[in-house]
Amino acid sequence: MIMNFTITFLLLANLAIAVLSSPVLNATCTISSFDEVANVVASCSDIVLESFTVPAGTTLNMNLNSGSTVTVKGVIKFGYQEWAGPLVQIYGNQITFRGAGGYFDGEGANYWDGDNKNGKVKPKFFKIKTKANSIFSDITLKNCPKNCVSISASDTTLTDWLVDCSEGDSKKGKNTDGFDLASSADITIRDSVVMNQDDCVAINQGSNFLFERLTCSGGHGLSLSVGLSKSNGEVNTVRNATFTDCVVKNSKNGMHIKTHNDTGAITDITYRNIKLSAILPLITSCDGGL
Repeated sequence: MIMNFTITFLLLANLAIAVLSSPVLNATCTISSFDEVANVVASCSDIVLESFTVPAGTTLNMNLNSGSTVTVKGVIKFGYQEWAGPLVQIYGNQITFRGAGGYFDGEGANYWDGDNKNGKVKPKFFKIKTKANSIFSDITLKNCPKNCVSISASDTTLTDWLVDCSEGDSKKGKNTDGFDLASSADITIRDSVVMNQDDCVAINQGSNFLFERLTCSGGHGLSLSVGLSKSNGEVNTVRNATFTDCVVKNSKNGMHIKTHNDTGAITDITYRNIKLSAILPLITSCDGGL
């Protein structure tokens, strides 16, 4: 009897240790300090971001468990350092990433100098690398140092975003692209506002894009920028992109197609019901001739 009791006790103790040490993927976990990020992301699937500051020269890197939900309630800021970034990077499958009164502030005024060649090194802001029916909703980005949202994803939807770099209008903001897309497929961006000093949307490569009900102001409009690779023509390909029910105002360009000097293809592009106001005159520029 004593031996049986001992064996049973040991089995129960080992089971308790195993339960305590395994990830609690259905728990709600709150991050209120950068030091908590790695552990919470690894062990939780329902995450709340409260206010905290990311150390200078560091990425808020969230490689999320499949099916995770992240809710942004606080203000996320970033220490100042000249570097390439990104300041935020999100990975995962079936991710729900949503705002709830909070926002990300890149404090771009610390970097902006009106110079995209010889000035300060400016970090890209928010990078999305998700798959499998991921959704980002009600997200606010303020004062991007450079390139607000960089997307290399598939089967991902962004809805109800506010990208606000309007402060850069008077403080030498530059290269503050709203949404940049490369190596992506099956992306939808809808019901969002971009106020910036560069492309509202810029597609470099990919297929099956839908942009609907966007409002763009201050920048370079709805753009394709294709042909950046000098060695791989497939990388220089954009297929099946639709822009519908969008407004572009107070901008340098309305619809903007830039082709760079290498092989590639742009096919099946649709612009439908695009409203333009206070746009510079039509420009067609063919360096080197047709």
